[in-house]
Amino acid sequence: MTPVRDAATVLVGRDGAAGLEVFLVRRHARSSWLADLFVFPGGAVEPADRDPAVLARVRGTAGEVDPALAVTAARETFEEGGLLFADRPIDPRELGAARRALLAGELGFGDVLARFDAALDASQLRYFSRWVTPEGEPRRFDARFFVARVPDDQIAEADAVEVLDGRWFRPRDALDALARGEIGMIFPTVKHLERIAPYRNVDDLLAFAQAKSITVVRPHFDDAGALAMAPELVDGW
Repeated sequence: MTPVRDAATVLVGRDGAAGLEVFLVRRHARSSWLADLFVFPGGAVEPADRDPAVLARVRGTAGEVDPALAVTAARETFEEGGLLFADRPIDPRELGAARRALLAGELGFGDVLARFDAALDASQLRYFSRWVTPEGEPRRFDARFFVARVPDDQIAEADAVEVLDGRWFRPRDALDALARGEIGMIFPTVKHLERIAPYRNVDDLLAFAQAKSITVVRPHFDDAGALAMAPELVDGW
């Protein structure tokens, strides 16, 4: 049986001219996993995310979750999107240099925070959902999804290593692009876009995330071999 790894994913939102927009990145075409598909920034928990020195730099809480998941969420968003949920403003040029060093393996995420004498402000992350990959998949994750507002004075940009072509989409526009065959996405990404599409702005989305309960979603393969949700969860997860 394929082991299930803890993971974290972040839906970063901003208020665009026509309403709520979220940041999606396209995975590299040569990636061994989800190649050429648009996803939210995220990934599996790494051993370094549980380092006590890193956890000591976490301030606030992202909800009733292991603090290491907040570290993973923040690290992956910084690696893949260039956004850092810090407790203080940081010069964008210095932030970019630190990101390049992190991607090159010259710094760890804790080193990045230490360089700026900053803490990870986990309160910027709102716990939104929990999805577990079904049996039969080559890689399985117990993924916690968070929503967050893009930090002030920071610009989201794909890392050009693991992911390419970072874009801001209105949720409905991303779903329409998928329907036209212009982009590809996996089932959880689609369902999260559908879930957040009714919200007009980031404030409304964050308020919803704060109020909603967490139900573990365990998609399954239907008779046609497509991923599906339990009927009772379709409109209530």
